[in-house]
Amino acid sequence: MLTPMIVAALVLRQQTETWSFKPSFDPKNPKEVWGTIVDAQSDDQAHHATFQFTRTTKSSDKTKTVVTFNWEKLAVDNQEGQDLPGWDAVMGARGEILKMDTEADDNYRRMLSPMVFVYPEKAVAIGDKWSSEVKPSGNGAKLTYSYEAKSKEKVDGENTLVIAATFKESGENPVSGNGTWWLSKVGKVVKFEMKLTNWVVPMAGSDVTDVVLKAKAQ
Repeated sequence: MLTPMIVAALVLRQQTETWSFKPSFDPKNPKEVWGTIVDAQSDDQAHHATFQFTRTTKSSDKTKTVVTFNWEKLAVDNQEGQDLPGWDAVMGARGEILKMDTEADDNYRRMLSPMVFVYPEKAVAIGDKWSSEVKPSGNGAKLTYSYEAKSKEKVDGENTLVIAATFKESGENPVSGNGTWWLSKVGKVVKFEMKLTNWVVPMAGSDVTDVVLKAKAQ
């Protein structure tokens, strides 16, 4: 039987355990994949989409990291969609999207920004709260990512830190939302869920889409 002192020690250990992680931009193991489900409400119509959300590191050095995002195997309302070309983006050191690296419309950056985790500058423990402000290159609206480390949870046998999140653009008709991220000890995004308002999806021809987005590492 565990004595009260041992129980207290175990609780204290859990509360003070720290997690120090950062994004992995590794050209040697460049591709990460998350199976993704999106349930959307747009123009008074409901839509369901599934795809493989991928991030592939093209290059990474001290000055910048360039990745290619894509939605592979896209199916919308149970019908296969078109093959998408992917979108190159310049990433910051903490995983934020600074700008698109091609002539792609900046709305693709706005579409993808809620789907990335911006890593903290220092180690965090359960109960910690932190925020990150991101000012994209050019005239893009400022983004604010706010997080709170809530608990630990095993996902498919892997220990993860459960982190509550909110996301908000500045300006008119901002993209905003809230959700939860599950990160491994080394910083791998194991899964995430976000509920977004005014989400921008350029290839769908709509700038106002309310969605529930769920993704899990494959």
